[in-house]
Amino acid sequence: MKKHLTLLLLVISTITYGQSLSEKEIIGTWEVEKISGDFPKMSGEQQKRMDALKAAFLGATFDFKKDRTFNFNIEFMKELDEMMKNVHWKFNTNNTEVIIQEWKDKDTDSYQLMGINVSKRNGIVYFIMAESPFVLEMKKK
Repeated sequence: MKKHLTLLLLVISTITYGQSLSEKEIIGTWEVEKISGDFPKMSGEQQKRMDALKAAFLGATFDFKKDRTFNFNIEFMKELDEMMKNVHWKFNTNNTEVIIQEWKDKDTDSYQLMGINVSKRNGIVYFIMAESPFVLEMKKK
């Protein structure tokens, strides 16, 4: 019985999360095509800000370079856009997570500017933003 339950959970997790991408496949420029997620109910003003943030993410790009340089290009907040330029990215093959961090932290996993879980389902790549409700459908440019 335990073997059947374990097998069932393995199949469900594979279906739910889809295929993993390799580190090599991550390299390149990715553009946000669609946004989904489990968004909580918000007040009118909060909802307006969330809608503006969602709109800014559409068309934003994530650029992963071979030399481990990362750039996040978004037209929303100048400070965020500038903070996410020429920073370091690291790929964790165990859980297909990309850690974005400052170069000074490159040898540690201690400080993250951004965490991204990456999955592929039905040929579509998704970036699931850690600590946010955003699930981004991506297209490699």
